[in-house]
Amino acid sequence: MSRTYESGLRAVVDALNGNELSRRDFVGNLTRLGIGTATAAALYQQTGHLTGAAPAFSLQDGDKTLVVAIPQATVTLDPALLGGSGYGSIIPVNENISEGLTRYRNGGPEIEPALAESWTVSDDGLTYVFSLRPGVTFHDGTPFDAAAVETNFLRQTDTEHPLHQEGFTYVEVVFGDVESIAATGDLEVTFTLKRPIILLLDKLALFAAGIASPTALETYGAEYSDNAAGTGPYKVDSWTRDVELVLSANDEYWGGRPPIDRVVFRTIPDDAVRLAELTTGGIDVANQIDLKDAAGVEADANLQLVTGVFWNVQFLGLNQSVAPFDNLLVRQAVQHAINKQNIADAAFYGQYTFGAGPIAPGLLGYDESLAEQYPYDPEKAAALLTEAGVSDISFDLYNRTNVFWPLLGQLIQADLAEIGITANLVSLPDAEFFGALGAGDVPAFLNDWTWDNGDPDNVISGLYTGTRAELRLGLNNEQVNELAAQGQIEADPAAREEIYKQVQQILLDDSVSVFLGYPSRAIGTAAGVTGLVLSPIGNIVLREVDIA
Repeated sequence: MSRTYESGLRAVVDALNGNELSRRDFVGNLTRLGIGTATAAALYQQTGHLTGAAPAFSLQDGDKTLVVAIPQATVTLDPALLGGSGYGSIIPVNENISEGLTRYRNGGPEIEPALAESWTVSDDGLTYVFSLRPGVTFHDGTPFDAAAVETNFLRQTDTEHPLHQEGFTYVEVVFGDVESIAATGDLEVTFTLKRPIILLLDKLALFAAGIASPTALETYGAEYSDNAAGTGPYKVDSWTRDVELVLSANDEYWGGRPPIDRVVFRTIPDDAVRLAELTTGGIDVANQIDLKDAAGVEADANLQLVTGVFWNVQFLGLNQSVAPFDNLLVRQAVQHAINKQNIADAAFYGQYTFGAGPIAPGLLGYDESLAEQYPYDPEKAAALLTEAGVSDISFDLYNRTNVFWPLLGQLIQADLAEIGITANLVSLPDAEFFGALGAGDVPAFLNDWTWDNGDPDNVISGLYTGTRAELRLGLNNEQVNELAAQGQIEADPAAREEIYKQVQQILLDDSVSVFLGYPSRAIGTAAGVTGLVLSPIGNIVLREVDIA
């Protein structure tokens, strides 16, 4: 438990049990500690003060509590819906509450068994048979079996399934090449593919392939998040939306009970506030430390800086189906207008690699030479606008409200103003932002892509083919679609690399996005935290984390 959080909470409890606090003061003090008003009020009632009973509120000595601050709000605990709400939901849920058949080795890109113990693949690559882990139960006591897997996946892929709903934004990414999914034994699931893709095991490790209790899904339907039950090392204790999510250790976890008894996820959007809370002991883990503060965290004996490989690309998406970006010359003008050096210096303190294509450094197909295609050149940008025969351009630029996004929006807004383009910033919380993108009429937006796996196909197919590409970018490029499909079945790495370089060149020529760059990332923790690693795909996996 964080130092300030524990001592503050104990002081409130002692005062309450000594009849020194009114209900108003009790709730107010707990709210200042980051506990939601509704939760605090419920705790007060449970003490017996409202009924005249003797106070009965105490802290359990010896429990280990880890307080984790994340910038984004948690809006859903349904793994199939995480893709539409961002990392505020993905981080607490993925591999903490829910799990998939496969998973990535913590801190690396290698696939390892999770809820599936093993699998076999047919000679033609079209059939995968998974043997499931025996003796696993969901948090609500429902046995994990093949029928549970079938229910979870069919609700996404079958629009007629009784549990199907809107918002399964990753269904194409995970299941686009799956012909059928069937329970072929109590602990056996068989996948039949449309094509012999080489990426099924990676896709089944994505957060959207996490498996929830079928009992909870069937009982609660759209209210599943309020009654979430997975198989992970932590189960939901309480959830106060926009404030905190409290998890408790799963004593029956198949991988062994985790070291931490309780995990508290708090939403703290402001970088400076997260750092202050970490420095003063109010939290134990601060995700996404502002890079200007990284050296100070590393130098503080009471803190640790956790860094590592991070696969992420930031980009400005331009929707070709919406004016003025239906004009290639306008899109190319925007490419030349943006000062990437300014972004690197002002927002990331030099810890930033200039954008080339959509594929990040260290991944198959990355080509740094692509960064030279659109150098910063405001004069050329202005000339392209003149050639396009357009003037007085004004458009809405959608952006997110947390961490560095407001600054990036302002920098790009200023760059575009230099060439006579007015970008009206529309800043939204993550859930509303992604909801707007899904509507399909956003002219331009600032966003990023953090890899769900270690393969270039993830960003190419995830952003630049299929429904997502059409809705967000007005893109349906037949050549890109064909090359992406070819890359999914090509086994030779050298041949795949050439495929993805070719795809990136097409995307740049068409200027469907301005690839801004690839940022570093750091996590700050209290000195006593052990076992936490920076995942290259953005996860915070807690099953092995401990705190002194």
